[in-house]
Amino acid sequence: MGLFVWNHIADRKVAEHDAAVARDAQTGIMREAEPGDFGPEDARGAVLFIHGFGGNGNHFEQLPRRVAEAGWHARVLLLPGHGTVPTDFERTSADQMLNAVLDETRQLLQKHEKVVVLGHSMGGALATLAAAREPRVAGLILGAPYYAITPRWYYGLAPETWMRVGPSLMRWVYSNPNHQPVFRREVSRDIVSYAWFPTKAAVTAMGIAAQAADSATLAKINQPVLLLHGRRDEVTSPDAACRAVDKMSSATKRTVLLDNSNHILFWDHEREDIAREVLAFLKERL
Repeated sequence: MGLFVWNHIADRKVAEHDAAVARDAQTGIMREAEPGDFGPEDARGAVLFIHGFGGNGNHFEQLPRRVAEAGWHARVLLLPGHGTVPTDFERTSADQMLNAVLDETRQLLQKHEKVVVLGHSMGGALATLAAAREPRVAGLILGAPYYAITPRWYYGLAPETWMRVGPSLMRWVYSNPNHQPVFRREVSRDIVSYAWFPTKAAVTAMGIAAQAADSATLAKINQPVLLLHGRRDEVTSPDAACRAVDKMSSATKRTVLLDNSNHILFWDHEREDIAREVLAFLKERL
């Protein structure tokens, strides 16, 4: 009875929150979550930005514009089920998200000589899968990629175990917008995300991460790789990310572990260091 009541209350809270969110009247997309293009359409190189679980292009802060200023075309993707309402996310499959990434990648490859995929969190797992399936990709940039969740002693069981049983117990999990996983707490309200997450979508994301972390997938990655990860990331495991990169076949790999950045690292204290690393990596690709 308790869980039934909680789920009923949560359904109402999700609807109330969605009604209060500022969004485009035509598309239904939340303000600042819109997909976008920056930089010259005829640039030699293009970068596809792939956001993470429940997020959108806002999570990259100013990085797409910085990339565009460096002469690249920056395409900021909005994954299916994202940027609208979390019930859309609940109905979105792993294949729908991966196909969207592959479609965008291949469209960019038709227009640009070099295409680099840059993924954050779940977007890092999707970028890994895209690079494994599309050998024409010129480089892979991983920002706090999701191959496994950061373990905590107080979880009791492995985080993935809790995620598997979640949908059978409750439909929604609340994430306070005032407490985003960023050490710069003052910017939490500027980061646009869903506040309510469907547990079914978490299981979908876990499946994407498992595919990306599979040894057979990683062995297919031979593009240059840049890994950026906070040592104290509260969401995705930096150890799992390092193990994944080690298994990649790439001849060129660079791992940058950050001391003062949490999960949404593009908004955090070392965002300028991250921008320099990304721009240097891109400069080497052209």
